[in-house]
Amino acid sequence: MKDNLFCVTVDDLIFYPYPKNIQERLDTLREKNIKATERFISNQRSSPETSPTKKQAVEKCKDTNTSWKQIEDERLPLQNQNPGVIAWAKIAGHCWWPAMIIDYRDCCLKEPSFGCQWIMWYGDYKVSEVRHLEFLKFYKGLEKMRDYIQNTVKQCYLDGVLQASKDYCSRLGCSTDNWTLDNVFEYFSNMNNIHVPYNQLQVSDSNKIYDKYSDEIVKKINEFKSKPNVDAERKNDIKTSDALHRVISGECTVEKLCLKCLRFSKDKMEEHPFFIGSLCKECSYAFKPCMFVHGNDGKCFYCTVCAATGTVLICDTDDCPRVYCTACLKFLICPKAYDDMLSEDPWKCFLCRDESKQPANMLLHPRLDWKEKVSTMFRTASNPASKDINFENYKNQKKPIRVLSLFDGLSTGFLVLLNLGIVVDVYYASEIDKNALTISSAHFGDRITYLGDVRDITKEKIQEIAPIDLLIGGSPCNDLSLVNPARLGLHDPKGTGILFFEYCRIKKLMKKANKDRHLFWLYENVASMPSEYRLEINKHLGREPDVIDAADFSPQHRLRLYWHNFPFNPYMPLFQNQQDVQDKLTPNLNRKALCKKLRTVTCRTGSLLQGKAEVKPIMMKGESDRLWITELEEIFGFPRHFTDVKNLSATNRQKLLGKSWSVQTLTAILRPLCFYFKCKEDETSNNISALHKDISLLYRGKQF
Repeated sequence: MKDNLFCVTVDDLIFYPYPKNIQERLDTLREKNIKATERFISNQRSSPETSPTKKQAVEKCKDTNTSWKQIEDERLPLQNQNPGVIAWAKIAGHCWWPAMIIDYRDCCLKEPSFGCQWIMWYGDYKVSEVRHLEFLKFYKGLEKMRDYIQNTVKQCYLDGVLQASKDYCSRLGCSTDNWTLDNVFEYFSNMNNIHVPYNQLQVSDSNKIYDKYSDEIVKKINEFKSKPNVDAERKNDIKTSDALHRVISGECTVEKLCLKCLRFSKDKMEEHPFFIGSLCKECSYAFKPCMFVHGNDGKCFYCTVCAATGTVLICDTDDCPRVYCTACLKFLICPKAYDDMLSEDPWKCFLCRDESKQPANMLLHPRLDWKEKVSTMFRTASNPASKDINFENYKNQKKPIRVLSLFDGLSTGFLVLLNLGIVVDVYYASEIDKNALTISSAHFGDRITYLGDVRDITKEKIQEIAPIDLLIGGSPCNDLSLVNPARLGLHDPKGTGILFFEYCRIKKLMKKANKDRHLFWLYENVASMPSEYRLEINKHLGREPDVIDAADFSPQHRLRLYWHNFPFNPYMPLFQNQQDVQDKLTPNLNRKALCKKLRTVTCRTGSLLQGKAEVKPIMMKGESDRLWITELEEIFGFPRHFTDVKNLSATNRQKLLGKSWSVQTLTAILRPLCFYFKCKEDETSNNISALHKDISLLYRGKQF
């Protein structure tokens, strides 16, 4: 094979699609996998279901007399499984038992596993994680278990049934203070008392955290929170760490200690981004992607110090996503102030407090410059400078810019270039979303040339549209994010992660077609990807990314990784323009923002709700209100009514915005291009020229 190839063509070899024999083998394996999966599902349905979770308190008798059809009729629907709902739940090996569904955040628990709910059992008031299929409507469960209730001698079980019934019926307007189980059965024997609008009367509509629970459950939740479980494994690591003991005794400095594995390393270590200390190479590899994995409540899944899961303390600052495992808090950060911290309400974490308000006698101290550390921690070495860029050459020959935008979305790149006053010679865009194409066409018309699907852009098409000065793109992130447990990764041909290699292919072809003309490029993706994905992207792009949070330029948190070859730092103070949510609200209507920065806005409408209680972020005339879609457009940096095309609903407009780039962030990143390309001579460009003058003092005569 080697003898039959010229060196000039080796780089053009692409083994996708796969060779025929490889593809046939993959198809055969896929068919076998499908059949095996079908057999597994069939066996699961025909055999008793098992669960790894076991309640280790009171013995519950086995229930073997329930048909599948009967369970379907009695089961509590998933849409009604909300915090505060009283139902019957079951775990393997035990009978049905009354319980209340609780919010994991209210008890400092980890987010429930996929398809599960956290509950507090009536009677012994312990908590368990239960599959969503193992819930019965309350009155159905009472009817089902009536004979067992009347014959059992387990007092804990009887007390639990009575208290659950009293809580349930009190919500229906009954006075239950003096009720016994006889009163309960008498009440539910009347069919008119059963068919009540179930979900409406089950839980209070109040936004207050505890209004959804009964008084007894609130009492038990508070007791549970006052004595949170400390992760035994992490506690043991801290207690037995010789390296930590040497740091505490003063033999060594904390800067030499890995705060995750609590060991010293002979190899070069990286600085821990949040606390004074370090991370060894292996721990840094595991820690980095965990920093940005956030749940639907906007809070991180993993401890800020060690990236552990389990029982965590959550910062009550609305726009802070940080959480801390109880082991790190109690034994590593501030042992003497631990009990006092548990009683603080609200509790602000160490990164949100002023230095004067930090607990006394802390073993670990937060970094004052942690934001800067986070933004640079993915860079283990300086990215190579672009030696082929000469500022003087561009200054003498400033031309309009030629752009190719892949995964173009709402044409954010074109809008940013217009805002910067850069003259656009031609703007090619690859996009397949019909709604996005309609919006883009409505605003920019024939100023954008559409190329269709990125996979259909051929080598011949690249040669036809060359030269290109700027290549930008961000392939879909769903199959790369740690938040998605069903992610398919970078290489699965059925997923969207593989589209990254289309960006690489086109970038490579474009550099060759450009010949001696320099190509600026930018690639963006989610910060919460596993380290192996990030390192592979680094390898293909030849760069390490910048971590940039849109909150530094706009009113929302939107952490992303940006790979690029621009010579300037977007975090230069000259580029920053702080904005809060209040700045974007519709004026003259007395609308007040309850938070300064929104958590990351996604395609989900629920992502607009804020804080642990997921409240609406706006107050208007004394009532809570959602963000209006026109305000959301401004928060992303678009003009009002930008997506108001084609009678699109507010939900569909949010979906498009949720997949787009932040205009303000992209403006900060692309601003250096004003040095190299022709700008309009109007007020906008005059302002930019003044900016050029200031920055050029820093870079005069340098080559990048």
